[in-house]
Amino acid sequence: MSKIKQKLSNLISEMKAWFHKKFVAPIFSSLQGFVSYLKNAPILPVIAGGLIVAFLVTGLMLNGSVQKFSSKLVQNVTAVTHKSLEKSGFGLRDVTVEGRFNTRRAELRRVVKARIGESIFKIDLDATRVRVENLPWVKSATVTRILPDLLHIQIEERKAFALWRHNKSTSLIDRTGAIIQTRSLDKYQTLPYVRGKKSEHTAAQLFDLLSDYPVVRNRMIGAERISDRRWTIYLDHGGSIHLPAEKVKNALNLLMDMERDKKVLAMKGRVIDLRLPDRVVLRARPLPVTSLFRKRNNT
Repeated sequence: MSKIKQKLSNLISEMKAWFHKKFVAPIFSSLQGFVSYLKNAPILPVIAGGLIVAFLVTGLMLNGSVQKFSSKLVQNVTAVTHKSLEKSGFGLRDVTVEGRFNTRRAELRRVVKARIGESIFKIDLDATRVRVENLPWVKSATVTRILPDLLHIQIEERKAFALWRHNKSTSLIDRTGAIIQTRSLDKYQTLPYVRGKKSEHTAAQLFDLLSDYPVVRNRMIGAERISDRRWTIYLDHGGSIHLPAEKVKNALNLLMDMERDKKVLAMKGRVIDLRLPDRVVLRARPLPVTSLFRKRNNT
């Protein structure tokens, strides 16, 4: 750490000397010459000269030349500063990443936009963090400099939560409903699906509730949000459970009482209706209805 401080101290001294030589000394030299001239000059030429100078300065300010000059000066000083930093051991040597599991390396390199060898102080940490957080798998990120020559990125990735079926398409979402990806979903087919209005944003509440009822949660393959009021749960053997809009825990507790006595969740293809407050209704799944005159699936 002491070596880094010494490098920075030497660099600052060099920059001060360079800035004084390039800008401060010439300005003071010009001012001294002008003051010397004023001491010996006749009063009228001095006044006239002052008016001319004031007029020129005002004109420059009005047309933006002073601002342009100042901006160019800042750019030049900044460029020289970064070059000095690079030569003094503060050039970027590597970018390290922590917490990356599903985010592609190529995507990270594209958004970080860091160039090996450039001044580590040239990198805008906040802008880099925002670009990283815009990647679909990234939930949050921090970007820090590790002096003298490392950039470190720590990311927290989203966790695959469910498959959201909507508008004839399927998306992988996290528990907040944020879309992670829409392609290459084969490895996520074991996740439950959700569908229906606002199902992507409300599924986490349902899944958290069902964690207290593992016998139901373990058989669930999907859930449908009905009219943004209630859920229908689909089971792995073709059956389903109609949950009520209110007092869902009471209904599930009633189902658990029946499950202990009759093992209703193991009955294949049964529809379990919990929408009535004081009873559980069981019925067979409706059989498919087909037409004799319209061809369907070539049968």
